[in-house]
Amino acid sequence: MVRPKVPLISRRTALEVALEIIDSDGLDALSIRRLATALGVNGASLYHHFSSKEDIVFGAVELALAEVRGVGEPGASWRQWLPENARSLRRALLAHPALLPVVVRARSHGLGARLLDASAARLMGDGVPSAVVMPLLDALAAFAISSALHETQSGGPEESAAEEYPALAKAAAERGLDADQIYDLVIASILQAIDTAVEQQRARWMPSPPVPVEGAL
Repeated sequence: MVRPKVPLISRRTALEVALEIIDSDGLDALSIRRLATALGVNGASLYHHFSSKEDIVFGAVELALAEVRGVGEPGASWRQWLPENARSLRRALLAHPALLPVVVRARSHGLGARLLDASAARLMGDGVPSAVVMPLLDALAAFAISSALHETQSGGPEESAAEEYPALAKAAAERGLDADQIYDLVIASILQAIDTAVEQQRARWMPSPPVPVEGAL
């Protein structure tokens, strides 16, 4: 089939429709043929913008994560904008759970590199030691992904199971913290742990005070 010389649809439109298909029917439901049919064009038209189905999928991930917050306003503390960045990542993942398997391997394809670079630069500019920047960013991203994965694939015990596991059913029904509160609590703990690690490292890096020599003036 001959590819049209002029694109019949925009890349953005194609990605929006692809994301709708993925959200409604899952990753396996997306194909060049189905996307082209949904857009009212032939499959060759899509090759103006994409080299393969995988290219479309990663484009859909970028679109889904487009609203993840950046480094915040100038002068804002990293302790404010970084947790909000993590929250917005989790919200985006919960809104598009079918993309979670792709997001896990997104960094190896360069997705999100621009935001990571900006975050790393801002953190180091705010005085966070470079040695802990990537552990901090990795910890927040890993928890956002694992939290979204847990929330989308788990639920409370069914009624039949509740009879078999009454203590678990009672604890689930009377839980004192919801998922959002737990998420914020763990994020705060991660930041505190990083602060502690930084202080411990600084203590190791500090030169030892000179040992006084007996009899010296």
